[in-house]
Amino acid sequence: MSLLQKLFKQTFIYGLATVLPRMLSFILVPLYTKVMPPGSYGEVTLIYAWFAIFNVILAYGMETAFFRFYNTSEHRKSVAGTALISIGASTLIFVILALLFKERLASVLNIEYRFIDYVIYILALDALVIVPFAWLRANEQPMRYALVKILNVLINLGLNVFFLLLLPGLAENNPQTLFTAIYVPDFEISYIFISNLAASGVTLLLMGRFYLVTKYIFDRNLWRRMMGYALPVMIAGVAFTINEVFDRVLLSELLPADIAKSEIGKYSACYKLALFMTLFATAFRLGIEPFFFSHATSEEPQKAYAQITNYFVVLGSLILLVVVVFADLLKRVFILDPAYWEAMPIVPVILLASFCLGIYHNLSVWYKVTDRTR
Repeated sequence: MSLLQKLFKQTFIYGLATVLPRMLSFILVPLYTKVMPPGSYGEVTLIYAWFAIFNVILAYGMETAFFRFYNTSEHRKSVAGTALISIGASTLIFVILALLFKERLASVLNIEYRFIDYVIYILALDALVIVPFAWLRANEQPMRYALVKILNVLINLGLNVFFLLLLPGLAENNPQTLFTAIYVPDFEISYIFISNLAASGVTLLLMGRFYLVTKYIFDRNLWRRMMGYALPVMIAGVAFTINEVFDRVLLSELLPADIAKSEIGKYSACYKLALFMTLFATAFRLGIEPFFFSHATSEEPQKAYAQITNYFVVLGSLILLVVVVFADLLKRVFILDPAYWEAMPIVPVILLASFCLGIYHNLSVWYKVTDRTR
């Protein structure tokens, strides 16, 4: 199999595993807008914006550092053990501090206090699978990676449909049953996070074997080198994530409090139409990152990098054109409530921004493979 064939195979599989979780939020838009007013949907999207930012901070570039050192080190077990201990310790510290100061945290993040426990535990569970998923990618096991990711999506989607769509009717038609016991009126937002929490918990259990077989060897010198490589990557990752999601946070601060969450809900619903470009760019990045690292020492790798970037530009331009041309049709298919359509002018802007960020990620490979992350 040629290098490019191998690249596109891995890109497809990793892309599928990436597209489905991202598509989950897209698929659920009609359901959420049906059962929740715009203000509640705005609350959900604001919290998920903070999820994205904290996920990057809690990973602090260790995933990329794991790739780099795992592929170049003769002591791969030390790399795995050191990375796992590092992420585990930092996650534990985060949970303790977040629980101690959760009232203050909820106030700073501008989210309702009743949701803060869900936020903390979901973030912790997601952080604990960072290294196991990175190990699967580094060892070129895309099928297993994809299966676990897809199962996470199916659990999350299934529970959302059950809690938000089926449970109210079941509780009403079957009084004094288990359905009545677990149904709480006006509990939609909590049901969404309970679904996410359950899916994240099952994912950690499925990846638990990695924790059992890993030799917990903590190499301080290796950890310092990994952190020196990882922290600049984290800074770049935070900047990238802010470009993607911080607009919701800004809207919550800049708009009048009585309409902020409602406007965020409308904005976020239309924003989903730009997801096609984001999904493509993310899937492409996941596929090429292991490829770049594994071929960094090959003869003239720059030519392969340039050719891959050309492919990205061509395919990305096509996606941009199709979505813009058919935006009016897409909004009628995916955003059923016309009350949300007033935010449609943002779609071309978001598409172009995601396209440019994708090009940046392809070009930025040079500082990762040459250890110039500072």
